[in-house]
Amino acid sequence: MLMRTDPFREFDRLAQQVFGTNAATGTGNRPAAMPMDAYRSGDDFLVHFDLPGIDPETIELDVERNVLSVRAERRTPAPRARS
Repeated sequence: MLMRTDPFREFDRLAQQVFGTNAATGTGNRPAAMPMDAYRSGDDFLVHFDLPGIDPETIELDVERNVLSVRAERRTPAPRARS
């Protein structure tokens, strides 16, 4: 069974309304949510993440106590030199 729980979701929603914070940016302590599809196929669980602009080689996956953690960092390209 796939389950996502967040006991502070309502508090976060209220804080965003009051302070106008942008949940899409995320922080180190409170990362942004990643759009995903998850389903079971036989004995396998398949998870597809929507991570535009992310190099697949930089994605880190960790499973601990039946919890999947995904870490991905979008890096801005280096500025081009002017001619």
